[in-house]
Amino acid sequence: MDYFAAALTGVPGVGARRLRALLTCFQSAEQVWRATEKELYASHTLPESVIQKLISYRRKTDIARIQEDMRRVGVQCVTCFESNYPMLLGQTNNPPAVLFYKGNLPEGNRIVSIVGSRKATPYGVNVSYRLAKELAAHGVTIVSGGARGIDTAAHKGALASGGATIVVAASGLDYVYPQENRKLFKAVCEHGGAVVSEYPLGVRPCGRQFPARNRIIAGMSCGVIVVEAAERSGSLITSDFALEEGRDVFAVPGSIFSSLSKGTNRLLRKGAICVTCSVEILQEYNWGITEIPQPGHADVLEPDEEWVYRFCSTGSMVTEEEILEQSGFSIPRLKLLLVKLQCKGKIREVRNGVFVAI
Repeated sequence: MDYFAAALTGVPGVGARRLRALLTCFQSAEQVWRATEKELYASHTLPESVIQKLISYRRKTDIARIQEDMRRVGVQCVTCFESNYPMLLGQTNNPPAVLFYKGNLPEGNRIVSIVGSRKATPYGVNVSYRLAKELAAHGVTIVSGGARGIDTAAHKGALASGGATIVVAASGLDYVYPQENRKLFKAVCEHGGAVVSEYPLGVRPCGRQFPARNRIIAGMSCGVIVVEAAERSGSLITSDFALEEGRDVFAVPGSIFSSLSKGTNRLLRKGAICVTCSVEILQEYNWGITEIPQPGHADVLEPDEEWVYRFCSTGSMVTEEEILEQSGFSIPRLKLLLVKLQCKGKIREVRNGVFVAI
């Protein structure tokens, strides 16, 4: 691992473009670190003010301490010139010169991003979870931003099928944001995925870093699926980055009455690819599905199961008490029906006694 490259990401005024230029000119991060002031000026890669900042930064920075800190929190890094750098991200106009990560970086290009609102509706959460679960079951790596709402549902959906998922963070990897996803991020790394960031250790999450993070989400993927987005959603920034890089933008249609579907519906009007199921994504990229599978015997529901399933399919979460009140079933009968529907993958218990159709 190149700890000199990790150190260089902390130099004030040296962003991804300048760091790539330095690495190209000096052939390695260590050579950049050890370059004389005269050599730095002769490289014509940095303005004078930044050269002085680099020299000052080197004097007060301990490489051994950086190495120790990264090992302590289990973080590795890779430069954009190394073979294990994510392939699709490396083909973008402004890839991170250095990518920090925990876990396992994705290989190949069978990768899509799923993004959307933090304040997602039950409809959006279910769509995100189901798309991610079904795509991951077909070997597709799911990328998202680890935020509340749509992002979290996408990561959980991928994990539910035993697939890999990538969290792109907007801070150093010694911070977890949001805090409630600490266990989720750990599970992501333990099940073949990764948490990645272009920011070194010690960088806290802040607003201006999220749009930059979104370019990585778009850049790592063949296409971006926007599940739910308001008119001024950060997810639309991700879709803009995808378009700039020539990547596909997919949008899930939503209710014309929902403020969180205004952004996705507008994307559809502007030419985004409409997606209503995972098979449409698999077909778009010729990833092993040639036709939409027809329901088999396992999908056939008994009349009582069908009633409960439809009651849970309103787009809103429903409680066990509400189902009981409207159905007239006995408590043991309803509990049996709920268990059977969960086993058949038709409904999901969001929290204790609260259900929604998948």
